[in-house]
Amino acid sequence: MNKKKEPDEKVTDKKVTVHQPEPHYSRSELIEAASSFGVKPEVVAGALRLAGKDSMTRPEAEKAIKRFLQRRVK
Repeated sequence: MNKKKEPDEKVTDKKVTVHQPEPHYSRSELIEAASSFGVKPEVVAGALRLAGKDSMTRPEAEKAIKRFLQRRVK
């Protein structure tokens, strides 16, 4: 029995769907795309610094931006 593991495949109604990993965007790409998140580039830079990351996926970036905007200022 030789089983090869395929990358996250699901068979639904005789259709095969393959889940591709989310692309990671660099710090500069995310800052340049700040308007697509509806914020200024400074907000994206702050969110990346708060998260401690230099690259992340779009959902991770959205979550980091939301957390940055909702943080308490001391």
